[in-house]
Amino acid sequence: MPSVALFYRITIIVQHSKHIKEVLVEMELESEHLVSSRTATAPKKRVATGVPGLDPLIEGGIQIGDFVLLAGGVGAGKTTFCAQYIANSIKLYNEPAVFATFEEDIRSLKSNILRYGIDLGALEDTGRLKLLDLEVLEGSGMGANIEALLSSVDEIQAKRLVVDSLTAFLSGAKEKFDYNFMMHLIYKTLKRESITTIMTVSKPQNSMEAPSGIEEFIADGIFQLENYVNQHMELKTRFIVRKMRGTDHSRKYHTVAFTQNGVEIIPWSP
Repeated sequence: MPSVALFYRITIIVQHSKHIKEVLVEMELESEHLVSSRTATAPKKRVATGVPGLDPLIEGGIQIGDFVLLAGGVGAGKTTFCAQYIANSIKLYNEPAVFATFEEDIRSLKSNILRYGIDLGALEDTGRLKLLDLEVLEGSGMGANIEALLSSVDEIQAKRLVVDSLTAFLSGAKEKFDYNFMMHLIYKTLKRESITTIMTVSKPQNSMEAPSGIEEFIADGIFQLENYVNQHMELKTRFIVRKMRGTDHSRKYHTVAFTQNGVEIIPWSP
């Protein structure tokens, strides 16, 4: 936990946020051992992603309220994967969702994803999808950024959230902040609201390792998309579940196919 001075400074940053103030109180109580941050609970229900080939690898889906990182290099399919997750949430499972895109504007996102038959504009018109981009948050403080996400979630009673990407989202803050503490704050706030979340993170194209920052340790799960060149000198993509708390998940690489409907995870390994 942060020092009293840091705690006070972050409290001032988020003083207008009802959601975050309540979580800060809980975090302060935990730091004083007045409440337990790790209590025994029954297995949580799961929500299917609907991404072809994925759910059988993770016991049918992501546990409700879990925070999952989707790591990958440039062109590995992170945004397409997220768009499918959000579209499936609404069309297949009748769960409203928020998609926050901070690496491209909303118009570009809609246009690029439409090639896979995913019409985000039409879903937005139903009132069950809320789209945000960096223009909404640019110049705002971190507390305001988090509250903007949560306000959008509240507005449509969303059950799922995508932030693409976490790096761009955090870089949009104008004030300095303790990164480790802020990641804990984001995690606990979303967990408290039972929002099943996927946030993307970029990694060097030639890196075979998962993310190595504090977000890796906080996240309930880590999915990774990797581009590689096969023996025929073709650029291919593969997928692996690096981590999934409370889940007996696949520990193998799986081939990724890009179809007219988006990403499909093939059950066999490359």
